Amino acid sequence: MAPTIPLDKIYTTDEAAERLRVTRRTMIKLGRDLGSCSVIGRDYFFSERDLLDIWQAQRAMPTSSQGRAVNVKGFLSDRSYESLLRLTTKKRRRQ
Repeated sequence: MAPTIPLDKIYTTDEAAERLRVTRRTMIKLGRDLGSCSVIGRDYFFSERDLLDIWQAQRAMPTSSQGRAVNVKGFLSDRSYESLLRLTTKKRRRQ
């Protein structure tokens, strides 16, 4: 029998929005855009890992005193990296 991984705490949209101090609508938009939520019917649910992914994606780019971006290595899960890659890839225009 394969070992099972315990499921993180699951939050409803309202609980997750309150935890990240955003509106319900913003929470749903962030979750869908980043692929960091689960949808059952019309309800959205967020795990602890989903909230951390969303929080990391919203972090501001650090800058030095000269106003240039500082090269900082960060951690992104594979799912978050793929989602951000899809969001930032330029789409071809239809003709």
